[in-house]
Amino acid sequence: MQFDNIDSALMALKNGETIIVVDDENRENEGDLVAVTEWMNDNTINFMAKEARGLICAPVSKDIAQRLDLVQMVDDNSDIFGTQFTVSIDHVDTTTGISAYERTLTAKKLIDPSSEAKDFNRPGHLFPLVAQDKGVLARNGHTEAAVDLAKLTGAKPAGVICEIMNDDGTMAKGQDLQKFKEKHQLKMITIDDLIEYRKKLEPEIEFKAKVKMPTDFGTFDMYGFKATYTDEEIVVLTKGAIRTT
Repeated sequence: MQFDNIDSALMALKNGETIIVVDDENRENEGDLVAVTEWMNDNTINFMAKEARGLICAPVSKDIAQRLDLVQMVDDNSDIFGTQFTVSIDHVDTTTGISAYERTLTAKKLIDPSSEAKDFNRPGHLFPLVAQDKGVLARNGHTEAAVDLAKLTGAKPAGVICEIMNDDGTMAKGQDLQKFKEKHQLKMITIDDLIEYRKKLEPEIEFKAKVKMPTDFGTFDMYGFKATYTDEEIVVLTKGAIRTT
């Protein structure tokens, strides 16, 4: 498969285009169509339903889910990948809620700052998914990839995704995805590349505190750090001036 770089994918998303995001071959090993909710156009969901044919879902940040009271679909999530499905929704301004136009409306209302929990009927025809706070650095799923990509384009943290199926109903993988990419002239990236992209942009550790630490061997400076990706706490003791070489 021929993959594109992350910057070109971000540009496509910001232009309202849909891209293909492929996860690890040892995970689902599937490709999803991904769009950023804030930038997507009226044809996005129709294209997903017609050409990809998978389940259309709406990844959102935890903040959006909490603000709109998007509760988990089940109390005991036994999904093998831990996908955080909430109860499905339709916006109150829809009729049946299933048309591409009405699912687009529902998705757009998820990122409307004036929207409230009462503005959504439950159950409905759009399936929100809640992303982990640290995105693909915490979980290498399409949910987190969609929200991370939205943030990287400067948009509100929400997207729309849909698994890509072959004409015979099997899941598109490998060369099937390459053919889909070429047919529709889409950018295609991997979640692994997105992880590496984020790691290059963001510091690996975050400084938290510095205190003096008296000991029998003299007074040391104690620095506290936290690992960005794992929340692991790191303590460094120094004595005297530190020089970089």
